Amino acid sequence: MDSERREQQSSCIFPPCPSCDQGYLVPFSFKEDVYEKWQCTACEFVLEKKRR
Repeated sequence: MDSERREQQSSCIFPPCPSCDQGYLVPFSFKEDVYEKWQCTACEFVLEKKRR
């Protein structure tokens, strides 16, 4: 990873995407369930909250 990319990651409040390492995971809410789904800004990766 180059130094420019590290600087961008350190200044972003959202976690980096574990799938593509290019985008960031941003939260989405549905109805009353806050942060149910996180989607990457650069690829199609989606992380969903574990269901009980």
